[in-house]
Parts: sequence; structure tokens; C-alpha cells
Amino acid sequence: MKSAVLLLAALAFGAAAAPVPNPALAVPAKAAGPALPGEPVELKTLDGWALKAAFAPAQPGKMTLLLLHGTGQRKEDWKRLAFPLVRAGYGVMAVDLRGHGESRMSPSGEELSWKKLSATRAANDYADMSRDAEAAVAWLAGQGVPEDSIGLIGAEVGGSVAVRYAAVHSKAPLVVMLSPGMAWQEVLTVNALRALKRPIPTPILMVYSEADKRSSKETPILYAFAKGAVGDRHAALIAVPQERGTRMFKAQRALVGQIIDWLGNPIAPDVPALSTGPLTGGTTTTRDHFIQMTGDKTLIDDTGTPSPSVQSGDDD
Repeated sequence: MKSAVLLLAALAFGAAAAPVPNPALAVPAKAAGPALPGEPVELKTLDGWALKAAFAPAQPGKMTLLLLHGTGQRKEDWKRLAFPLVRAGYGVMAVDLRGHGESRMSPSGEELSWKKLSATRAANDYADMSRDAEAAVAWLAGQGVPEDSIGLIGAEVGGSVAVRYAAVHSKAPLVVMLSPGMAWQEVLTVNALRALKRPIPTPILMVYSEADKRSSKETPILYAFAKGAVGDRHAALIAVPQERGTRMFKAQRALVGQIIDWLGNPIAPDVPALSTGPLTGGTTTTRDHFIQMTGDKTLIDDTGTPSPSVQSGDDD
């Protein structure tokens, strides 16, 4: 009994001696910043999808960039590029493509995740994402943004969607493809690249990672097609060591600046032709790389461009 009384007394003394927090000295929690620049936007596609997006307007005289993410991703994955673009004066619209992020309300009224989207040649929900890009451009045009000032930047299948959109909308001023592929989610790109051959070619930038087994093999081939369509001055290529798609921005911090620099001057200056022989230091030209990949020189035409036969069944 005595020990119990002593224990209660000790506890009471400890409680009385405990310091009382001073609210005036409390450090306020740091508020989380916005996930993306701009304001939320709702879009509606012609085939009935309800899409969510974020839009920040451009400074006068600057382009607006439509940002299209990859499979299983969402608009917020563009944050490492979107904020620097806005600081540089560019407008941005990042879209949750159908079945992704907050854009899961299908035309039937049911929620549909990207995991349930179809990706076959016969029925391809990913190929239909071109309509998502069209809905975004239509909304921007309704806000007074000229269509010929709306460029497209896409990652993985988003890059495929971007180049396919540009193939049938000649006013698109440029395209950037992160981790290009010949058929991400069965969305074919070779014919779309060929379609960029116009009286005024559409500039295109391709960015890939050397650690990405698929894109590192396919990008040099796609780049050769791009150069064959738009010419050397309108095509550019950047290789980084690691990651894929928007994750390359975290692994390679300088990449954001390189892309912004290219956006400011997407057409290379006209310079005298250089030697077409192999580059020194063990580096190979695109033509040499293609021959290594295919083992067949007959698939290269006189201009060094791969023949259309390298991608069978690409008539889409």
C-alpha cells in the first residue's frame, strides 16, 4: 500500500514538473507547394471522355506546350519540367490522359483505370488519346491561344500520341519525344514521322536514355526516319545515361535546360556539310547503328535513311 502511494506521488510530481509547450514558440508546418503551375481545367473529348488538366498561360510572344505523360502516369509527373517552362515564359497544359490520374470517367459513366485500357491493333484506347490532345488544343484555342503556337511534349506513349497528332495537324510548331518507341502500347510512329515532311517541316527533338534497353535501340532508327522527313536542321537528338520518360529529369538535372534551349531555337543553323564517315572515338553514326541493329545494309537508301520496310505492318 505504501509503495503504491509513493508511486502515485512520483507520477503526480512528474506531471507537474513537465514543461508546458509555448504556442508562440511552435514552428509552423511548411505548406506544400502546388503540384503543377497554373489552374485546374476540365476537358471533354469528342468521344465522351472527361479529362482533368492544369493550365498556366504563356507570356506574350511565347509558345504553349501540351504535356502528355506515359502509361500509368499522371500530369503531376511533369512538375520538374513544367515549373521551369513557366519561369522561362512558356505556357503549359499538363493533361491526365484517359484512364489516368483524375481522368477516369469513361463515356459510359463508369470509372475506368488505365490498367483496363485496350492496346491492340484492332481496338486501341492509347491511339485514341490523340483525341485527348485535340480536346486540349481546342480548349486552348477557345482561350485565344493560336494553334500554331501550341507545341507538344510527350513521354513514352505520350510521345507517340504527340507525333501522331502533329502528323495530321500541320499547325503544330514542334514535337518533343521522351523515350521514343516504334510501338508503345501498339501506337505506331514511323508513318507519323514520315508525315512531318512538309513544305515547312515540323521540328522534332528526341530524348532517350542509354540505360533504356528498348528506347536506346529504337530511337536511333526513329531519328533516322525523322531526319529523312524533316531534314538535319529540323531534327535533334539527346542521349542521357539513365531512366526513362519524365524520370529522366530527376536523373539528369541538366536535361530540363537542354530542352528549354532547344525550344528557343528548334531549327539548327545552316552550316557546311561535314564528313559522312564514322565519327572518331568509337562513336557510330545513326546509319552505322542501324546496320548494327539490323545487319542489313540493303535497308539503307542513298541518303542514309532506313527503308520503310524496316517496320512491317506500320500502315496505321
